[in-house]
Amino acid sequence: MQLRGRFHNWSHGQSPRRIAAGMAILVALGFGIAPPPAARADGAVAIALPPDVVKQGFAYGYSTDYADSDKADAEALKKCRETTIAGIRSLCTIIQDFKNQCVAVAMDPQAGTPGVGWAVAADLHAAEAQALSKCEQTAGPGRRAACEVDHSSCDGDAK
Repeated sequence: MQLRGRFHNWSHGQSPRRIAAGMAILVALGFGIAPPPAARADGAVAIALPPDVVKQGFAYGYSTDYADSDKADAEALKKCRETTIAGIRSLCTIIQDFKNQCVAVAMDPQAGTPGVGWAVAADLHAAEAQALSKCEQTAGPGRRAACEVDHSSCDGDAK
């Protein structure tokens, strides 16, 4: 009688056929028959750094979680070139590709100041700390405290 009760419950949306199909999927996953997981994510950083950041400004773009480095590069360059600052779009260059890492960009938010820095690191905290440190190094003594993380993000499994 207990078996009938269990089969009766399956008829409310969990048919034996549906359960068998689910078990077949689990078995396939267990034996490696299922398709492999998606490829690891790729990221890229593009920077436009003119000779005089104070007068000309600075632009950047980054991408995370792209299927391959070519697509990641293309997106980072596209974002860098979307700058509204005249004359520096052509300076956008890929400076680093990365996988399962984090990226951060820090800058002094006041226009006409030299503070800028970026970093790629194993985790978000490290990337932000390194970017801030680089910004402070370029900002000069009077503006070091003004540096702040402008954007940061992680790629793939990094956190």
